[in-house]
Amino acid sequence: MVIASAGVFAAVPFAHAAHRLRRPSLWRWTALYAAATIALMLIMPPSQGQSAASTTDVRSTIGALGAIAIMVAACIQLSGIRRDVYGLPQAVRPPVQPPQPWEADPAVAAALTLRAKREEARTLVARDPALARDLRIGRPDLPRQYDDGGLVDINTAPPSVIAQCCGLDDRAAEQIERARQQHPFPFHSVDELLVFAELDVSTWDLIRERAVVYS
Repeated sequence: MVIASAGVFAAVPFAHAAHRLRRPSLWRWTALYAAATIALMLIMPPSQGQSAASTTDVRSTIGALGAIAIMVAACIQLSGIRRDVYGLPQAVRPPVQPPQPWEADPAVAAALTLRAKREEARTLVARDPALARDLRIGRPDLPRQYDDGGLVDINTAPPSVIAQCCGLDDRAAEQIERARQQHPFPFHSVDELLVFAELDVSTWDLIRERAVVYS
């Protein structure tokens, strides 16, 4: 009704809702929309000659914009009110999953905390690389105070440190060192290192979990 009448009958659905729900606030909205509609009707110019064309155009523009504003505002408000009027079901939220028994284990809780810190540190590296470098994220071999959860920078950290942080053996550390020497530029992604270093596929997830790259 609001759209079909170009906002002229915007007060009618509010009056209907106020009657059904017995809410005083809806009667106030009914009066407000009715007053706004009357004001628009007074603004809209009557048919006049060409001498008043410019004034008529301005008043027509104001009236059209006002009608659009009334339609949009009324439709937004009525979208929520109509659920109460017609008894429509509310949106069903997915049930909250209860905590799993293994999450209460201190070791698991500590591991999840470190994982959250790594994700936080990765976000900081992506958003503010300069600050991340100042905090020495990914450089466990250097003195620092920020806890990044165990990340290691595959471009600047010593290969032995990368291997130690990712749980790799000495052979993997040698492969990483050789790949960095042969690669003319810093790696832009962890997967780039995995390919150039020809690391065993079984180690890829270990590296991805701990490695970080500055863009």
